[in-house]
Amino acid sequence: MMKKFIYTAVAILFMIAGQQASAQKTTAQSRPVSSFDKVASAGPFQVQVVLDGTESVRVTGNEDVLQYIETVVEKETLQIRLKKDIKWDRNIGKVEVYVTAKSLNTLINSGSGSIKVDGTINTEHFKTVMSGSGSISTDIKTKDLHAVLSGSGFIKLSGSAQDASMVVTGSGQVLGKSLGTEKTSTVITGSGQVYVAADKHVSARITGSGQVIYTGNAEVESRSIGSGKVTKAN
Repeated sequence: MMKKFIYTAVAILFMIAGQQASAQKTTAQSRPVSSFDKVASAGPFQVQVVLDGTESVRVTGNEDVLQYIETVVEKETLQIRLKKDIKWDRNIGKVEVYVTAKSLNTLINSGSGSIKVDGTINTEHFKTVMSGSGSISTDIKTKDLHAVLSGSGFIKLSGSAQDASMVVTGSGQVLGKSLGTEKTSTVITGSGQVYVAADKHVSARITGSGQVIYTGNAEVESRSIGSGKVTKAN
């Protein structure tokens, strides 16, 4: 009797383990997309973008979860998001989205996920928006840069921009030590930080304890309410 009970218990354990393994099975889906020059991600997705002259999307994650993730193009924007009325469960595991693009001029990320671009975005006007605790990382070559950050995340930029405008609300960081600019204007509300290289002019409006740290020989114009300051890096 005892031996039969043990065999039954072991069989049940193996069955449960098999169900859990099946539930966590990772799969990949390729999805057709076209005609986009912007990427917007909303959720804890890890998005990798490659600029290679093609347009495609491949989503990797728990096969039971992928059905709830949308990758659609709306108004030239590739939207990566959960379907309506679906709430995110932290136990579903990692979801990676691999995107190939012909060209880009906008990156938008909201939530705790990340967007990272492999290659240089070459465009006359470039905009990037980060809200939440996630991140955006890219190399750019542009005439006009507009970066907006709210929350505790970060935007990491390298390359060059003639004129740069950066707005930070919260404790996040714009990491532009490797971004060469001619003129940079910054607005910080909170304890956020902006790192940038500027050759001609840096302007800063700071409310709170935020900081602008710059390199280069730019003239500085600053106004602050609180302990915020503009500092030239050593």
